[in-house]
Amino acid sequence: MRRARILAMAATVILVAGSATAAAQSGGGDVKDVPGAQDVGPLAAHNQYTGTPTSLAPGASGSAWAYCPAGEVPTGGGAGTSAFDIYLLDTRPSGTAWLVFGKNTGSTTQNITAYVVCTVP
Repeated sequence: MRRARILAMAATVILVAGSATAAAQSGGGDVKDVPGAQDVGPLAAHNQYTGTPTSLAPGASGSAWAYCPAGEVPTGGGAGTSAFDIYLLDTRPSGTAWLVFGKNTGSTTQNITAYVVCTVP
Protein backbone atom coordinates (compact mmCIF):
# COMPACT_ATOMS: atom_id res chain seq x y z
CA MET A 1 0.00 0.00 0.00
CA ARG A 2 2.85 2.39 0.91
CA ARG A 3 4.60 1.71 -2.39
CA ALA A 4 1.40 2.48 -4.30
CA ARG A 5 1.16 5.86 -2.55
CA ILE A 6 4.80 6.67 -3.27
CA LEU A 7 4.43 5.72 -6.92
CA ALA A 8 1.25 7.78 -7.15
CA MET A 9 3.09 10.79 -5.70
CA ALA A 10 5.98 10.36 -8.15
CA ALA A 11 3.52 10.10 -11.04
CA THR A 12 1.78 13.25 -9.82
CA VAL A 13 5.08 15.17 -9.84
CA ILE A 14 5.71 14.11 -13.42
CA LEU A 15 2.12 14.84 -14.48
CA VAL A 16 2.20 18.30 -12.91
CA ALA A 17 5.43 19.07 -14.74
CA GLY A 18 3.88 17.77 -17.97
CA SER A 19 0.79 19.92 -17.45
CA ALA A 20 3.00 22.96 -16.95
CA THR A 21 4.79 22.12 -20.18
CA ALA A 22 1.51 21.78 -22.06
CA ALA A 23 0.29 25.10 -20.69
CA ALA A 24 3.59 26.76 -21.58
CA GLN A 25 3.52 25.43 -25.13
CA SER A 26 -0.06 26.58 -25.61
CA GLY A 27 0.71 30.06 -24.37
CA GLY A 28 -0.14 29.45 -20.70
CA GLY A 29 -3.32 30.15 -18.85
CA ASP A 30 -4.89 33.41 -17.81
CA VAL A 31 -3.48 34.32 -14.39
CA LYS A 32 -5.49 37.50 -13.80
CA ASP A 33 -7.87 35.64 -11.46
CA VAL A 34 -5.06 34.26 -9.26
CA PRO A 35 -4.24 36.55 -6.31
CA GLY A 36 -0.61 37.67 -6.44
CA ALA A 37 0.08 36.03 -9.79
CA GLN A 38 2.01 37.87 -12.43
CA ASP A 39 1.59 37.19 -16.14
CA VAL A 40 5.07 36.58 -17.53
CA GLY A 41 3.94 35.30 -20.93
CA PRO A 42 4.56 31.86 -22.37
CA LEU A 43 7.19 29.81 -20.59
CA ALA A 44 10.02 27.98 -22.31
CA ALA A 45 9.41 24.30 -22.95
CA HIS A 46 10.73 21.94 -20.31
CA ASN A 47 13.25 19.22 -21.13
CA GLN A 48 13.44 15.79 -19.50
CA TYR A 49 16.73 14.07 -18.75
CA THR A 50 17.46 10.56 -17.51
CA GLY A 51 20.19 9.74 -15.01
CA THR A 52 22.41 6.68 -15.01
CA PRO A 53 20.73 3.67 -13.36
CA THR A 54 22.11 2.71 -9.94
CA SER A 55 22.27 -1.01 -9.04
CA LEU A 56 21.07 -1.95 -5.58
CA ALA A 57 21.99 -5.34 -4.14
CA PRO A 58 19.36 -7.25 -2.13
CA GLY A 59 18.68 -5.37 1.12
CA ALA A 60 20.72 -2.33 0.04
CA SER A 61 19.64 1.30 0.00
CA GLY A 62 21.03 3.83 -2.43
CA SER A 63 20.52 6.95 -4.45
CA ALA A 64 20.33 7.87 -8.11
CA TRP A 65 20.72 11.32 -9.66
CA ALA A 66 19.62 13.05 -12.84
CA TYR A 67 21.26 16.38 -13.66
CA CYS A 68 20.06 19.44 -15.53
CA PRO A 69 22.47 20.85 -18.12
CA ALA A 70 24.33 24.06 -17.31
CA GLY A 71 22.00 27.05 -17.17
CA GLU A 72 18.87 25.00 -16.41
CA VAL A 73 17.10 24.22 -13.12
CA PRO A 74 14.84 21.34 -12.10
CA THR A 75 11.09 21.93 -12.19
CA GLY A 76 10.10 18.34 -11.45
CA GLY A 77 11.31 14.80 -11.52
CA GLY A 78 10.74 11.24 -10.49
CA ALA A 79 12.11 7.73 -10.45
CA GLY A 80 11.94 4.46 -12.28
CA THR A 81 12.77 1.00 -10.97
CA SER A 82 13.53 -2.30 -12.64
CA ALA A 83 11.22 -4.25 -10.30
CA PHE A 84 8.53 -3.93 -7.65
CA ASP A 85 11.10 -4.85 -5.00
CA ILE A 86 12.48 -1.31 -4.81
CA TYR A 87 10.71 1.07 -2.45
CA LEU A 88 11.18 4.78 -3.05
CA LEU A 89 12.13 6.51 0.18
CA ASP A 90 12.69 10.03 -1.17
CA THR A 91 12.44 11.90 -4.46
CA ARG A 92 13.24 15.63 -4.55
CA PRO A 93 15.21 18.41 -6.21
CA SER A 94 18.76 18.96 -5.01
CA GLY A 95 20.60 21.95 -6.48
CA THR A 96 20.54 21.53 -10.27
CA ALA A 97 19.63 17.84 -10.08
CA TRP A 98 16.88 15.46 -9.02
CA LEU A 99 17.66 12.94 -6.28
CA VAL A 100 15.87 9.66 -5.68
CA PHE A 101 16.60 7.32 -2.81
CA GLY A 102 15.34 3.76 -2.57
CA LYS A 103 15.72 0.41 -0.87
CA ASN A 104 15.83 -3.00 -2.54
CA THR A 105 13.68 -5.39 -0.49
CA GLY A 106 13.98 -8.21 -3.00
CA SER A 107 16.34 -11.15 -3.35
CA THR A 108 18.06 -10.05 -6.59
CA THR A 109 19.99 -6.95 -7.64
CA GLN A 110 17.69 -4.26 -9.06
CA ASN A 111 18.12 -0.78 -10.58
CA ILE A 112 16.78 2.63 -9.65
CA THR A 113 16.87 5.52 -12.14
CA ALA A 114 16.24 9.24 -11.60
CA TYR A 115 14.49 11.54 -14.10
CA VAL A 116 14.55 15.33 -14.01
CA VAL A 117 12.48 17.94 -15.86
CA CYS A 118 14.48 21.14 -16.40
CA THR A 119 13.96 24.64 -17.73
CA VAL A 120 15.93 27.85 -18.10
CA PRO A 121 15.07 30.10 -15.12
